[in-house]
Amino acid sequence: MAVKVGIKPRNFFWKMQTVFQRLNMVASGKMFVANSLPGSVLVMFTWNPLFHVIDQARGFAFINYQPRNSDLFYSLYFSLGLLMLGFIGEYYTRQRASSSWLAKI
Repeated sequence: MAVKVGIKPRNFFWKMQTVFQRLNMVASGKMFVANSLPGSVLVMFTWNPLFHVIDQARGFAFINYQPRNSDLFYSLYFSLGLLMLGFIGEYYTRQRASSSWLAKI
């Protein structure tokens, strides 16, 4: 008996997921070192908090690598901002939730 866990049909959404994953791989900075990028290219990556996390992790993992182009607190503040937006959205939703939504049919 074969277990088919995680098998998805090859449709439009599967293709879009593949495209998104590949673009995220390039935009995250996993494929190149931030210190070796020219300034004109570096500007395109500094908005991505994952880029900062990966560059800082390289600095902690490798003795001779000094992350000069990333900031540890940028990704921390970005994450805290998204967390606060999530809390605000959850509070807003709970205030407007109807008790009939949980009723059984």
